Amino acid sequence: MTVPDVPAAMVNNQFFDEFTEKVRVKPIPWEGYSRAGLISSEDLRELKEYQQAAQAREGKDVAQYLGLLVRLTEKLASVDALQYLLVQVDDIVEGQGGG
Repeated sequence: MTVPDVPAAMVNNQFFDEFTEKVRVKPIPWEGYSRAGLISSEDLRELKEYQQAAQAREGKDVAQYLGLLVRLTEKLASVDALQYLLVQVDDIVEGQGGG
């Protein structure tokens, strides 16, 4: 059985746009997750490095950052952290770079 190709469609929804913007700016206690042993100090360092690079709009290795984001989704159960990580993945996929 083959799956038919479906053209990509842009979906704009004001609710989701506003929700996503709130997720982007909500503070996440990454240091606390590191102290609790939920993420490694290396994960924390990489995350901060990429966040700073994104704010400065500097180019970084996107594949490495996506790998970090996926690793963190596997380690964390916090809804806020997971929403943030998934919004970052979406921003990269959509070409916005996130921040």
